[in-house]
Amino acid sequence: MIDDVMHIEKSRSWWDGSAITLCGIKIPKPHTFWFAWLSSNPKCPACEAANTAKR
Repeated sequence: MIDDVMHIEKSRSWWDGSAITLCGIKIPKPHTFWFAWLSSNPKCPACEAANTAKR
């Protein structure tokens, strides 16, 4: 399930508010976490790998 992990957003649609994550999934209307490190949800390993490879 999408809500089980924290994904890193790559882009967001202006039209419908959906987001594409670094791991390639489309989330219809993602919840925004201003302070993701305060969340108890684990980070998505695929998004983390894509983020470190991007640097």
